[in-house]
Amino acid sequence: FDARGLANPATSPDKLELRYLAEPGELINATSDSEVADLTLLYTNTWIARGVENVSLVLEPVIGSVSRIPPGEKASFRFVWSGNAGGGNVQIDNVAFSGVFKDQNNGFVSIDPTADPRPIPKGPNIIVMIPDDQRWDATSFMQDSIESRGRVARFPWLSNPVKQTPNMDRLSSEGIHFNNAFVVYSICSPSRATMLTGQYPHLHRVTDNHTHFPATATTYATLLQETGYATGYFGKWHMGTQKDRPGFDTAVSFEGQGTYFNTEFFDESGRSLFTSSESDWVDDVSTEQAKKFITAQHAAGRPSLTVLGFKTPHQPWAPPERNRGLFSSDTAVAVPNLSVPPPFAPRANGGSSQTQLRDYMRTVVGIDQNVGDILALLDDLEIADNTAVIFISDNGFFRGEHRLGDKRSAYEESLRIPLMIRYPAGQSKPLKVDPIALNVDIAPTILELAGVPVPESMQGRSLLPLIAGSTPNDWRDSFIFSYNIDPEFPAAAVVPHLGLRRADGLKLVNYSDDTSWNELYDASRDGDPYEINNLYSSPERADDLAAMKKELVQTTERLGFMKASGFSMKPQGASWSVQGADASLFKIETSSDLIDWQVVGTFEGGGTPTRLSLPVPGFSNSDVIEGNAGDYVLAEGSPVTAIRGFETLRVGSIPSAGGRDAVLIFELPVLENGMEIALAELELHVVRTFAQWDADLWVLGVKDDTTPILEYSETPTGNPAVLKLEDAIFDYSTSNSGETVTSNPLSGITQYLQNFYEENSSYAGGKYLFLRVNSTADIGVNDQRYAITAAENPNIENRPKLNLFYRPLGSSPRKQSFRVRYGRVGP
Repeated sequence: FDARGLANPATSPDKLELRYLAEPGELINATSDSEVADLTLLYTNTWIARGVENVSLVLEPVIGSVSRIPPGEKASFRFVWSGNAGGGNVQIDNVAFSGVFKDQNNGFVSIDPTADPRPIPKGPNIIVMIPDDQRWDATSFMQDSIESRGRVARFPWLSNPVKQTPNMDRLSSEGIHFNNAFVVYSICSPSRATMLTGQYPHLHRVTDNHTHFPATATTYATLLQETGYATGYFGKWHMGTQKDRPGFDTAVSFEGQGTYFNTEFFDESGRSLFTSSESDWVDDVSTEQAKKFITAQHAAGRPSLTVLGFKTPHQPWAPPERNRGLFSSDTAVAVPNLSVPPPFAPRANGGSSQTQLRDYMRTVVGIDQNVGDILALLDDLEIADNTAVIFISDNGFFRGEHRLGDKRSAYEESLRIPLMIRYPAGQSKPLKVDPIALNVDIAPTILELAGVPVPESMQGRSLLPLIAGSTPNDWRDSFIFSYNIDPEFPAAAVVPHLGLRRADGLKLVNYSDDTSWNELYDASRDGDPYEINNLYSSPERADDLAAMKKELVQTTERLGFMKASGFSMKPQGASWSVQGADASLFKIETSSDLIDWQVVGTFEGGGTPTRLSLPVPGFSNSDVIEGNAGDYVLAEGSPVTAIRGFETLRVGSIPSAGGRDAVLIFELPVLENGMEIALAELELHVVRTFAQWDADLWVLGVKDDTTPILEYSETPTGNPAVLKLEDAIFDYSTSNSGETVTSNPLSGITQYLQNFYEENSSYAGGKYLFLRVNSTADIGVNDQRYAITAAENPNIENRPKLNLFYRPLGSSPRKQSFRVRYGRVGP
């Protein structure tokens, strides 16, 4: 084992002991010497200062004569750390046993914890290198060839007088260079999650940079790991502050964006490994760790999957010392769209700094040298032919085009990415291919390279046919892309949008917040590659626009971005099962003649089907039900506990290390004869404190009393009575000074209560409705939360209310139609 002493030198010495607890039965948590049959001292040491010691003990002479532990029971070892009060502590890592042991039949079995018991697969080695924010044209190769694509070489000094990216160029010239590679969501974490899962962000639900990647998700890494591949992750992962790396046996990675120097690295379980020096450039460190992994797996004879995530060229653009003198007098060449702002940000003025541009390119040259180190290692180990090398950026980047300086937007500079794949054993010859390739294709490509079946959950397609030199007849000729508000940067210039781009260059962009911003461009080589002339209102392109709109609807339904089913119409109202893309906004409209449509509500998608109440307009009277003073919060633990008596109910704060749920209780009234529920709305007063995540509304059921229902959101019991009623009843836009929030008219409360009264037609009172509001993320800190005014709060006006609206039975119109549309405003 490894013993890491964390003692305070001022109060040392501290002592570590390891003792063997013979025949303890189930007393493996014994805390005193008297609780065990024997307590044999195996090891002792004293720390004078901080340090790490690798300890290797031969146990047989000490415990070999001890009476045998019966089969099915446990032998235990206890570490004891002692010293002066406040003296510090010790961390024990990498505990392992090896040797020859007697089994229960008095035979002998050899145990070697360092041996990998998995079978050795026959697939090739696979290396994926992912730069962060690298433009599609930020290589010497692209600067040399971009004029043939109808564009100006903006950075000719990348290629002349010296080719500054010879190793990326080598991948383009020796492998398959994809001329039309795009991302489906132009921002770091969602794009990386798309590569891992082979799914669009609206399904894998990582739609911003602060959401952690689900540990249970199926990825190319988890599937290769199961088949026996050694899997390693090095460098940038992002996904908020997540430190673990699901699907990877080995990781040397950093948290979030990391830093270019003085970076703390963590292993695959999130444990701190080391911090690099102030002179060690982060991508150099990550590359060296990846090289060690590749070398070790080659020596072990096991094929490996290595993912190397570069921090470069993400801002703040701190290049390595060796490149700081490059491009000192170089500037970018002007292009036509530098003075053309987007319609949603007419005053935008970003990305034009030449100083930042030079540092951006200096970091690109830095990772080109890292790419060269990896390629040289493959040559030295003589495994280049049987190694597939994939180089793909997570998104593009603006350098002043459309007066923007980030990514996120729908223009070509943001969606286009560099993608090169070199696999000598699998490619017919070096090729430059034109069919559309997407980041959603990376997972199925890797799986097919390894000979692993691609699960149906993956929405991309393997690029292997293109690598082999053939294009399937049914290859895509278009793709959809989208972007939502990022709660981390709510003031970012780019706004939510959904679009479709065709292989012929025609691109449609629909904006969620204002349809007057919608765009239609011909971004083809011979058309308008800089996207200057918006054709959305052009009579000459009306047919193209109609065809694009139709194709967009069909594609979004096929891919699960916007999908509806299970429509049900009853006398008291309608309900509809609608699947909307996670974190995207949609509106429901109604009409009695299919000509005049009225918006009845908006909702935020959750990535899974949600049943919405569709109330028919019109009601005659209403009632206000005050919240019951028995409301409570649910606290994480084993068991889950309910805590009452608060004047505010916190959502998302701790106790302990988890989130908190707020549960509201309302006594259901008796309906007047001849009346029915037309609409039900929950009214809450809430204050947001730093929360950047959503809070959803659920129903826990209806009971005869107010005894708490212990249904904690993070440990669901599978109770079918627990149903989600509304996604994002609170979100990042909720006021931090307090506001009254009313549930969406489309939320499931109306339908739920309509069903209750229909199924309990003789209801005479005395039943209680339990509603839960819980966070969608476990932040684990108290300074990010929503605080709901509770029923016991002295401020009567702000207490929870359930507003019920009634109408006479059978008063609905004979015909009512509904439709769901992307966006929250506009026609």
